[in-house]
Amino acid sequence: MDCQWLKLSPSLSKGITVVNQLDTSKFEQFLRRIVTKLKIQDAEIFTEEEQLKLQNIFNVTEDQLLLAIKTLLYVFKRLLKFVFMPKNLKNDLESSGFLSDKAEIILKTWSVETKTMVNELDTETHKHLDTLNFSWRVNAELSSDYHKKSKVPKAYLSLSGGENETEIEFTHPELYSMFLQFESIQNELDNVV
Repeated sequence: MDCQWLKLSPSLSKGITVVNQLDTSKFEQFLRRIVTKLKIQDAEIFTEEEQLKLQNIFNVTEDQLLLAIKTLLYVFKRLLKFVFMPKNLKNDLESSGFLSDKAEIILKTWSVETKTMVNELDTETHKHLDTLNFSWRVNAELSSDYHKKSKVPKAYLSLSGGENETEIEFTHPELYSMFLQFESIQNELDNVV
C-alpha cells in the first residue's frame, strides 16, 4: 500500500473490515451522521437507543458498531488534513482495504463536506473583509521633565473588524520599514498579474 496519509494498523484494518460488511444502502446516511457530528466537538454521535437500532440494522455487535464509528471518524479526521484529487483518494481508500462501493460513498461524502467547508470559509473571509475598518492618527510626545526639548512623533493605526479591535503604535523608522514591506508586497502582486 502506498497511501501516505493513512497508516494502516491492525485495529484500522479490522475496522475497515467491519465497515465493508455494513449494508451499503444505509451506509451513506450512517456516514453523513458521523461526519455531521464530527464538526460539533464533544457531541455524542449516536444515543444508546440509536446504537441499538443500528446494531439491528447492520446486524453487528456493539463492539463492531463502535469500531466502525471510530474507524470512520479516524479516516475523516485524516481526510480533513490533506488535499486530494478525488480519483487519488478513491484509489487510496481502496488500497487501504475499503471496498469500491464504500470508497465511493466516502468520496462522495468527503466531496460534499469539503465543498461546504470551503464555501463557509469563503463566506467567513468576505464577512471579515466587509467589516474591516482602518483608521490612523499621528501624535507627538513633547518634552517632559525627563527629556527636555525632545519630540517623538508616533503613528497609531487602528484595525477593527466586528468584535476585534487592534491598535498598533509606530515610530517613524518602524512605519517607514512597514511601508517598504508593503511596497515590496505590492511589487510581487503586480508581477504575478
